[in-house]
Amino acid sequence: MGLVLDELKKKEETIEVNGIELLIAEHVLPFTKGYQIDYITNSHGQGFAILPVAGNSC
Repeated sequence: MGLVLDELKKKEETIEVNGIELLIAEHVLPFTKGYQIDYITNSHGQGFAILPVAGNSC
């Protein structure tokens, strides 16, 4: 599983975050609350990461 360019399919929803349109399966949406998408660069490389918003815990 990863981030790819795709087209909207049934049971997906389009949301816009900072001017970027994201396609998310409806069943995944409840799990996205309290998370943010960030572009990171570290010793492992660079790319998008889905991270909890500061202050949230399990």
